[in-house]
Amino acid sequence: MQQASITPNAESPTPTTTKIDRTPGTTFLPIARVKRIIKEDKDVSLINAEATFCVAYATELFMEYLANEGFAKAKKEKRKTVYYKDLASVVNEVDQFEFLEDVIPQTMPLRAALERRREALDDAEYQGESNQSTRKGDQEETGATEMEATESADAYDDTTMAEEAAGEEPDVPDTEPSNGLGQESSSMIVEP
Repeated sequence: MQQASITPNAESPTPTTTKIDRTPGTTFLPIARVKRIIKEDKDVSLINAEATFCVAYATELFMEYLANEGFAKAKKEKRKTVYYKDLASVVNEVDQFEFLEDVIPQTMPLRAALERRREALDDAEYQGESNQSTRKGDQEETGATEMEATESADAYDDTTMAEEAAGEEPDVPDTEPSNGLGQESSSMIVEP
């Protein structure tokens, strides 16, 4: 049977994990699922069992390290529960987790997020106006009209008013995660 116990180390602020009765050549993650995830990559046509095991084990070690760092952050605040804000601050502070900044962003108040979104829309609109004077023919080709832009802005204002009418101001991520297509995702993480 596989068991793990967490014991604090006096030298390190993060707890260390001692593994007991771990059978060599096994992982906590199911190898078949890891292999399926790896095969989703269009560049990978085949992967052998040893490479799949290495990826699964490396994923375990990474998850353990991230969880331990988050736990250390929670422990500094005298808590035993790891919250999203602990992981987000670890990602922000530890250089090794820099690649996760888009996946686990810092939270911010809803009002600040809406203001940032408004500024981005204003910047896009300003750039659109400056480009419009140089490319008037493009508008006719694409069929874009001011009415479409106004409808989009009206829909945004309706959403903003509905959220402000709710009265509460939940936190949302500092940056919106990208969906990998060059567009920003509309999903937001809201912290109570």
